[in-house]
Amino acid sequence: MKTTIETLSFPCEIMNKLRMKVSTTNLNIEYLDGHIIKFDKTNLSLEEPFKIIVKNSKYSLVALLYSNNDKIYLPRENAIISFTKFVNILNYINKL
Repeated sequence: MKTTIETLSFPCEIMNKLRMKVSTTNLNIEYLDGHIIKFDKTNLSLEEPFKIIVKNSKYSLVALLYSNNDKIYLPRENAIISFTKFVNILNYINKL
């Protein structure tokens, strides 16, 4: 079975909101694009979410962002949180 992979660029509005609301003096934030994987000759496809990887000297955090949702998923904690709560978490990690 052949597949087609289409790259989805990370949403600029999310990056801009994070830059405006999060102090990044001690943080390294990396934004990774998502993908749509389509299976040829079927009506099936998979969506790989956008990833936000946040690191500082003590902690690292991976967050998943789906294109059709404004909620953010934290796989390590198995939690879905709002964007506002995510900003609060990043600001707290920045202070540590």
